Amino acid sequence: MKRTLCMIPAALAAGLVLAPKGAVAQAFDLKEKTVTIYVAGGAGGGVDAYARTIAPYFQKHLPGNPAVVVSNMPGAGGAQAVQYLYNVAPKNGSSIGSTNVGPIADPFLEKMPSNYDVSKFSWVGSLAKGNTVCAVWHTVNVSSIEDAKNRVVTVAATGARSAPTRSALLMNSFIGTKFKPISGYTGGTALLALERGEVDATCTTLNSLRTTRPQWIRDGMLKILVHVAMDADPEFKNVPRALDFIKDQKDRDALEFFLLPYEFNNPYYLPPGVTAETVKIWRAAFDAAVADPDYKADSAKRLQDVDVKSGVEVEALVKKLFATPADVIKRTVEAIDPTGKVEEIPANKQGAK
Repeated sequence: MKRTLCMIPAALAAGLVLAPKGAVAQAFDLKEKTVTIYVAGGAGGGVDAYARTIAPYFQKHLPGNPAVVVSNMPGAGGAQAVQYLYNVAPKNGSSIGSTNVGPIADPFLEKMPSNYDVSKFSWVGSLAKGNTVCAVWHTVNVSSIEDAKNRVVTVAATGARSAPTRSALLMNSFIGTKFKPISGYTGGTALLALERGEVDATCTTLNSLRTTRPQWIRDGMLKILVHVAMDADPEFKNVPRALDFIKDQKDRDALEFFLLPYEFNNPYYLPPGVTAETVKIWRAAFDAAVADPDYKADSAKRLQDVDVKSGVEVEALVKKLFATPADVIKRTVEAIDPTGKVEEIPANKQGAK
């Protein structure tokens, strides 16, 4: 079953309702109940697509054979869904979240206070790695990072603090490129702008491109300049990583910190307060779902590049995030500061959204 939430829940609309201190977790019993996956993103996006693919296999492998539905909460870059799961959602195992990198990284990278603590979620597992690349359209006269150091390369972005903007600004700060983010597109219109020649480049994940524009990869419509990721994608192993260009250890540490949340892209997590038994059962269901031959076939049919991490592995990466020295975080924040570095989409293109 599928469901998309179109309105902010009443508790959020009126101001977040914090879970009372000392609240007792509810028992895990899903027989004849409904499990809701709260997706921190819109319908049709990458997080949503992965969630809708695995949902039937959660239903298959959870005890009690509950109905499983997907509810989309794209507000505030996905933070709305994370806040809802943390503060409002039931703690009886019937509510689970999935998110993009933004709400995981933003509490470290933004000065604004957040109404959730990433360290207090119970992590069930993750489905993919965020294999970001910066790539130019095939007709653009840029073929390498060296070329991108010698001329301005415009990059379609959704916002001044969006992932494409941050990736582009990190490349400028750490390896000397001249990427110029153009803010104000949506995820879909950013790719249209690239195809129409309004911008030169995109900084996005290969997973996204493979699911939304597979023909671009197949037909060589993009020239991939650099991997903004820990590891090079096997299909483009000859494309350099950003880390390969960086000699300064402080800059390397900052980029590795920025990339760490991408190692558990599309994570699944339970709200604070669930019982240890609930976490154990959910982790077992996740492990069984991702090992299910039918799930593997479905995700492959949908061109989803599944790279699984267990709940224990995700938990270890989150702990590593929180162990990052303050000076490393500060260097990262300075590198992605968009002040004076980002342009807005031209007014005559606003209608193209």
